[in-house]
Amino acid sequence: MTAGSGTATANVTAVQVACGTNTVSIGLTVTGLAGTGLVLQDNGGDNLTVNQNGVYTFATAIPTGTAYKVTVLTQPTLPAQICSAASGTGTANANVGNIVVTCSTPTISIGGAVTGLDGTGLVLQDNGGNNLTVSKNGSFTFSNLIVSGTSYNVTVQTQPTSPAQTCTVTGGSGTTTSNVTTVQVLCPAVFFPVGGQVVGLVGNGGNPILQNNGGDNLPLSGDGPFTFVTQIAYGGQFDVFMLVQPFGTQPQPCVLWGYQGLVAGPVNSVLVDCGHNDWNWMDGGNSSNANGTTSTPPVPTVTALDTSTPGGRKYAATWVDNSGNLWLFGGLGWDIPTTSESIFLDDMWEYSGTSSYYGGYDNNASTYWVQVQPNEPPNPAPAQRWGVVTWKDSSGRLLLFGGQYGTLGGGGIGFMNDVWRFDTSSSMWTQLNSSNAACNTNFGINNNGVYGTKGTPSANNCPGSRWGAAFSSDASGDLWMFGGFGYDAASSTPGLLNDLWEYTTSGQWEWVGGSNTTNADGVYGTKGTASASNVPGGRQASSGWVDSSGNFWLFGGYNLSPGGQPNGFNDLWEYSSGQWTWVSGSNNVNQTGVYGVEGTAAAANVPGARWGSASWIDAAGRLWLFGGEGYDTTANGTLADLWQFSSGQWTWVKGPNSVSQVGVYGATPSQTDLPHVINYPGSRLFPAHWNDLNGYFWMFGGEGYDATTASNGLGLLNDLWRYLPFP
Repeated sequence: MTAGSGTATANVTAVQVACGTNTVSIGLTVTGLAGTGLVLQDNGGDNLTVNQNGVYTFATAIPTGTAYKVTVLTQPTLPAQICSAASGTGTANANVGNIVVTCSTPTISIGGAVTGLDGTGLVLQDNGGNNLTVSKNGSFTFSNLIVSGTSYNVTVQTQPTSPAQTCTVTGGSGTTTSNVTTVQVLCPAVFFPVGGQVVGLVGNGGNPILQNNGGDNLPLSGDGPFTFVTQIAYGGQFDVFMLVQPFGTQPQPCVLWGYQGLVAGPVNSVLVDCGHNDWNWMDGGNSSNANGTTSTPPVPTVTALDTSTPGGRKYAATWVDNSGNLWLFGGLGWDIPTTSESIFLDDMWEYSGTSSYYGGYDNNASTYWVQVQPNEPPNPAPAQRWGVVTWKDSSGRLLLFGGQYGTLGGGGIGFMNDVWRFDTSSSMWTQLNSSNAACNTNFGINNNGVYGTKGTPSANNCPGSRWGAAFSSDASGDLWMFGGFGYDAASSTPGLLNDLWEYTTSGQWEWVGGSNTTNADGVYGTKGTASASNVPGGRQASSGWVDSSGNFWLFGGYNLSPGGQPNGFNDLWEYSSGQWTWVSGSNNVNQTGVYGVEGTAAAANVPGARWGSASWIDAAGRLWLFGGEGYDTTANGTLADLWQFSSGQWTWVKGPNSVSQVGVYGATPSQTDLPHVINYPGSRLFPAHWNDLNGYFWMFGGEGYDATTASNGLGLLNDLWRYLPFP
């Protein structure tokens, strides 16, 4: 105020009052500071850097009567400290100097233990900012220490995954003056089901029982998925065992695959394979063009596997004797010595032990190949050949007819029509019909047939020399034979035949049907209708069956179209009561297959045209067909598809629906040979094949693909396979 005093003798107007703002300072005292970088702040904007203990005043004074708020903006480091301001807030009516910033060095650790952790990615947090990633069970300690007497608060920042868990914290908060080790993080166990799939179980198998970990029993009722009742905690073990094997009308001890392991999630990979609808690699190699081998002695022991096996070959002769043993003769292929090319063969082999379900050697040394050395009294054994017709008489002796004869150098010389019998007990060959000139002229080579009167058997009758005929025998032991490539009644050159013959148990041939000339066209008539005029056209390498009613069936082959052009066919025929019926397939050449849905019969399904297939008939009277040379859905080549015909419909049962496929061999045959659903023979034609006394199908060799594509499908195979049909 100016001119504010004096003696007034008149009005006074000169007094000046100037109003100003009073300010106060904000000061403080810092104690205990040992680190560097401490920054204090007043009212969120006035920063004060402090490097040592002492008394400090913020640079900016504040108006009297306004609020102040002193906080720690940056804590000191080197060493790390925790500073806090006491009396740091209030209203400043005068200079403030009572604020005390005390800095303390943290010395208290916070920790505890994690239990039950199975997943990954667990992150713990203390006081909202100190994160700790935990990867295993056990003790833990946060890296940041706290000041004695201050609080802590442990929480789960991120829950674990793989497997997902929800972990909880107990004893995770409080105020402490000593190290904390009692925080407990509990992650509850995660449980997963254990199960898998049953395949190949016929019916309910008598309700077999599985067991897991020695105590969780699970009865099985048939094929399909299964799951044990008791779930297993993550990381725990599972050990599945077949407690009770299936039993019933067919032997089917089941093999377990993927039955042991640790649980890391839901387990659905245990495979209970009961063998039916499985291919099983039993013997031989998984590469082509192998020579045969013989071991000395030929019979294996429990600990030493037998390595005897025929060499790779195609179109060999086969029989099953009365004991169920498999017999193999000749073919075109590789013999015991090392040779530079395939040759025509005349060796005889026996494979024993087909009654053993597990195959291999089953730890009893009863399943093996042995080369049989035939006795030769005064007549010689059959000459080397391929593409023959075989059957068995009522005494269990093995019979052989025809085929193509060739030199040991590999060249084909001519076609045969001689008949031979082999006695398995004496290992002796005997030539039959030796007095019949028609069957023995020129040693049976390139002879015309003597047909006689159709429908009348005669000791003078004899089919012409031929190769690649379709054949099968009936329940009485009579042979039924159709066609092939060879000689008719009079022609001097061979051709495709369509004559049907029966060789009776009396040892006489009967011309049953078809033509006595080569290259006859087929007469199809109406599909599904029998007629005396119906007849398949001439063909070679077709497949033949005789069903349980004694009817003869014929499929495909390298065939003559109605116009006389040789081609592949997929027609199916039945001969019953003296008449042929065109049952299925096309009367046109080179038809592609219609596969439909694997395992499902349908009226539209039909195999593609083919020849050189393996075929058989099972105990239920169903026709089976495997592979050959022919057509898939689009192209032609060598096939590995498996088909079944029953109740008037075809079913694509298994295998690739495309040509030129390599084999899936699985485990090498060993002391115990086990089936597996993924095993499958490669594409092939002209394999040797058998149907044993148990109704199991066996197949050896042929020309085609081994485990690789290196042979381009031209290799000669010596692998032995077994297939168990699924009823």
